[in-house]
Amino acid sequence: MINKHNLLSHLLRGTLLPIMAIITSVCCGAESSNVSSNNGAGTKIIKIVALGDSTTEADWEGNAKEVYASRLQPELQKHGVEAEVINAGISNTTSRQALARLDNDVRRHKPDVVIVQFGINDSWIDASLGRTEPRLTLEEYRDCLTTIIDTLRGDGARVILMTSNPMRWSEYYGEELRDPALGFDFNDVRGINRLLDIYVEEVRHIAAEKEVPLIDVFERFEAYGQVENQSIHDLLIPGDEMHPNDLGHAMIAQWLADLLLAELPQS
Repeated sequence: MINKHNLLSHLLRGTLLPIMAIITSVCCGAESSNVSSNNGAGTKIIKIVALGDSTTEADWEGNAKEVYASRLQPELQKHGVEAEVINAGISNTTSRQALARLDNDVRRHKPDVVIVQFGINDSWIDASLGRTEPRLTLEEYRDCLTTIIDTLRGDGARVILMTSNPMRWSEYYGEELRDPALGFDFNDVRGINRLLDIYVEEVRHIAAEKEVPLIDVFERFEAYGQVENQSIHDLLIPGDEMHPNDLGHAMIAQWLADLLLAELPQS
C-alpha cells in the first residue's frame, strides 16, 4: 500500500463446501492431514494465512491498532473453533510480489486456509515517478491471482478472496494524479477509485470462475456508507482515507468468521 510519506449484500460468491470440510473436521474431530493437532490434546487447529498489503499488515506504522488478521482468531474462538492466524501482509506490495514470496511467506506454513487481498497497489499509477499506467496491467493482475489460487489449491489449501476496500480523496494521496490525461475526477468524492473499480470487478470474476469464496469488502464498505447516518469515512483512517480503521477491520474480521462458520453443524 502507498505509504503516507511517499450491508451485507453478498455473503460470498462461489462455494462454501471446501471451507465446510475444514470446519467439520475441527468440530467433529475427523482426522485431516491439513489440520494440525494441539500437542496431543486432541484439539484441531485451523491454520490460516492472511496474504495482502498494508490493509493486512499488522506492523505498518500508519495502520489501525488491530487489523482483521489479528481479530479473526478470537472471533472464531468465541464459537469454539481454534485457529492460528499468520499475518503475511507487507505494505506497498502487489500481487506480483505476493506470487514471488508465496513459497516463503505462505506455503512453508502448510496452511489450511489462505485469505488473499490485493488491488490498490496493483491498480495505482505512480504519477510522481512520471508513470501513466497502473503498476500491473489488468492481465498480469489476473494471472498473478489465478496462479496464487491454483498453487495453493494444489497444496490442498482453501483460498478466500477479498476485494480491496474503496478509497476516498485525501491530503496524503492523489495530488500527483491531477494530470487530466490520467482521467481522475477530483470533483467526484470516489473518483480515486477509477481504476480500482476495474480491478475489483476482476476479482469478482476470478472468484466466480474459480468457485472461490469471496468477501466483497469494496461493495460492503460502499453499501455501509449509503445507510442513513453512516458514512464510509466511519470505516477509513481519518485523513488517510485509504486504509480501514479499527471499525473497518473489525467488520472484515466478522465477515471472515461468519464465512468460516457458516456451515458449522448445528448442535
